[in-house]
Amino acid sequence: MKAKLLPCLILLLFILGSCHTKTDDYISKYCPGSCTVIKGKLTTDDRSKPLAGVMLEAKWVERDMLGFSSTTRRKATARTDANGNYELRFLLRDDELPQEYNYGNIIVEAHLDTKDYLICSGTNELFYSNDLVRDTTIEVNYNLPKKATINLQATNLETMQPTDNLYTGINSDAGDATKENDCVGGIIWSKYQSYYSLDVAANQDLTIRVVKNKAGIETVTEEIVRLKPGEKLHYQITF
Repeated sequence: MKAKLLPCLILLLFILGSCHTKTDDYISKYCPGSCTVIKGKLTTDDRSKPLAGVMLEAKWVERDMLGFSSTTRRKATARTDANGNYELRFLLRDDELPQEYNYGNIIVEAHLDTKDYLICSGTNELFYSNDLVRDTTIEVNYNLPKKATINLQATNLETMQPTDNLYTGINSDAGDATKENDCVGGIIWSKYQSYYSLDVAANQDLTIRVVKNKAGIETVTEEIVRLKPGEKLHYQITF
């Protein structure tokens, strides 16, 4: 009986020890001074179109090292204007400032559907930092293209030898707008899997790069494609 109760007691202690709190923390709704300001611009497609009307949210999130508990403070919200510009203003509390053993981060989330938009992290988080201070302004610009899909099929992989290799790379211009082709999708093929599906950016030129090393000879091919939002392209590669 004791042996059966032990797992239950451990589970109960785990549940009781877990605590996740969320609060609105608009102590700085108008932030008359000592503000932390995160501002920037959101674009879509090939950076040619502003992304208007997107809700952005700045949060302070602290988690314990094991993930049993967390504290979330919603610091500020804003919507991008007709030109894609936004500005988040908030006042950092003392315990949110950089310090030793501070496991909190300021996170900026975009309220976008990741099924429709390509966000490389796979989440809505565009930015996070644990070293923000008061009375400072930082600029965060992001390109968030609509999503398309490339289904890759490799043939003749059964002939691949241990010294051979095959790589396919497709880079999308998505994410941090200070970097080009920041969203990298790459596949190192093996003879045991001949199919992969990659989410890519729509409405921009994409280069499908194939690097083949076979019997000591390397060949590189590149092809440019451009897909519409939601489009699925089947692309075949022969080893």
